[in-house]
Amino acid sequence: MPKQKSKPIETAEETLIWTGISSNQTKAQKEFNDALRKHKETLERSREIEPLFQLVNETYINDVLPELEKQKKLERTRFELMCAILIEEKLSFGKMQREFLRRYLLEMCNDSMMEDSTFYGKYRDQLETKFERLERLRYKNQMESRIKNTFGVEIDLDDMNRTGFDSEEERESHEEKYREFREKYEEYRSDYFRSRGSQSSERKKTKSQTEKEKKILESERLLSTDINTLFKNLAKLIHPDKEQDPTLREKKSKLMTKLSGARDNMNIAEILEIKMQVDELIPNQQTDVSFQDTSIKRFVGIIKTKIRDLEDSIRQRFFSHPLMAEFPERKITKETLNTYLKRVKIDNQMVTQTYEKEVEQLTKEPKYIKEMIRELQSLGTQF
Repeated sequence: MPKQKSKPIETAEETLIWTGISSNQTKAQKEFNDALRKHKETLERSREIEPLFQLVNETYINDVLPELEKQKKLERTRFELMCAILIEEKLSFGKMQREFLRRYLLEMCNDSMMEDSTFYGKYRDQLETKFERLERLRYKNQMESRIKNTFGVEIDLDDMNRTGFDSEEERESHEEKYREFREKYEEYRSDYFRSRGSQSSERKKTKSQTEKEKKILESERLLSTDINTLFKNLAKLIHPDKEQDPTLREKKSKLMTKLSGARDNMNIAEILEIKMQVDELIPNQQTDVSFQDTSIKRFVGIIKTKIRDLEDSIRQRFFSHPLMAEFPERKITKETLNTYLKRVKIDNQMVTQTYEKEVEQLTKEPKYIKEMIRELQSLGTQF
């Protein structure tokens, strides 16, 4: 008597997508369905996250950026006032106080040179000791000489690294000025990493590497077989020529185009995603196709990888945003996000108020700078 194909097993929540060839594959099928369910939940989560990300962006643009611009201007005014007090000797300082203040302001200069080299450069020249200036110029000349010898291009490192421009035309002119060097540098980097890659590939492979490559090739062969099986079964369901309903025919046509492309590119992950879309489009016509346990486990692995990629993309999108650097919660919800953004706005306003207070105090009473020095020293600021 010929062996009958096993039927889909009904669960309380949904129909199992693929049936195995024997009852001992139920565990693998359950793992597949659990992974499929989690993938669907993660997709829904990624859609729910979108309006929250828009909220972060709106807060950053409308509330935080204006405060940061104020702080930037206030910080520069504060820096100018402190430099004037030190350089013009408006107050008498102890030797250690003077040296601490000089180094603090010089550090601010060096950190801000790329922002505006003209403005901060003139203060750096007044704050540096003769030895510090000689060391800086020696290192700069040494680096520029190496660049010239390597790339045949003369550049000014201070000018090349600046980021502040008065107009778009000035920025474009600056880019054009150093375009040749940047192109040669990128070519040099590419050649360097290419040569390193070729050297590593020329090394004799170990036994474990050879075995690993064999396993990968075998896995790819089996995957190719699984892809063809899936393609044939899905194509039967969504071939547009067999559909009478015009709306469904159009949807099936689009899915068929995607399915053919995924098959040509051997993209099993995309085929599994199309399978999910087919299940939603025609829920009463599940594919009845049997796979070996190893195939189902491969599918589970692929889906779990897709889930990790989705979760990583959510985290990456959120936590790469400058406003989210200190978000304390692991799970992002509207409530936790609103609480966090409210605190960020308040904190930024407090920073602005602190700068305003310091600028006002330094303008009225230059001796307030000594209180600032004591506070910086108490915080452990070192140079």
